[in-house]
Amino acid sequence: LLKQESPELLQLIEDFEVKLMELKDELHPLLQMVKNGTIPQGKGSRYLQTKYHLYLNYCANISFYLVLKSKRMPVHSHPVIERLVAYRNIINDLAVIDQKLSSQVRMLLKNYYDKKEDKLRKEKKFEVFLTLDVKKNKPKRAPVLANDRTTADADESDLDEEAALKYYKMVEEKLKLKRKRTEDQDTLEEEAVLEGEDPNKKRGVTYQMIKNKGLTPRRKKIDRNPRVKHREKFRRAKIRRKGQVREVRRELHRYAGELSGIRAGVKKSRKLQ
Repeated sequence: LLKQESPELLQLIEDFEVKLMELKDELHPLLQMVKNGTIPQGKGSRYLQTKYHLYLNYCANISFYLVLKSKRMPVHSHPVIERLVAYRNIINDLAVIDQKLSSQVRMLLKNYYDKKEDKLRKEKKFEVFLTLDVKKNKPKRAPVLANDRTTADADESDLDEEAALKYYKMVEEKLKLKRKRTEDQDTLEEEAVLEGEDPNKKRGVTYQMIKNKGLTPRRKKIDRNPRVKHREKFRRAKIRRKGQVREVRRELHRYAGELSGIRAGVKKSRKLQ
């Protein structure tokens, strides 16, 4: 089924993997050499940069194609196919230049990876020396038997549980203190407000007083906003108007009869006296 629907998919996946490997193992190290100055600036460095960007664009387009396929979208008429074909043709044209430069590229990559291996070896040796120094400085411990280990693990787990319980209790106490402080602060503020009030001064209006409208008749929601009410009236009037006066229709397309059909019994003409 996959071969019938899109025979190019398997080839593109294979190309994607190969080109990514080439980018990672060949082109990226060569560009690093260009940055370091191992490869001098010139036509060769420009060619490497162009090839690197070409491969990246090709892989990006393949990944976009795979996203479309995963969403079950039609791909054959999509412009990404033309783009992929164009990139593939350019890559095929570069094969001649790659054959000419293959020996030089191999030499450069061999030198690059040899240097990298030497660096890794030196780092490993340095790490070994460090570990040896640490081992020398560490105090010697008595050998621990299997039974002793199990008992030690059990003791550690018990200690962890106790520490956890203590921590939870401490957090609870802190929260209680915090709540108590806030309550005390609220009460103090209320008392200060009551003390500061003038006995002859009028009492302030509360929200409940404002909300209490008394016995008011039930009204529609639309009557609250006059603008919305008038807009609704206009909308209904437009609908009524369509029944009274026919809309002027412009002949944008050639007349091909009425969509609803023609009623033979209806007359809309006016008799002349």
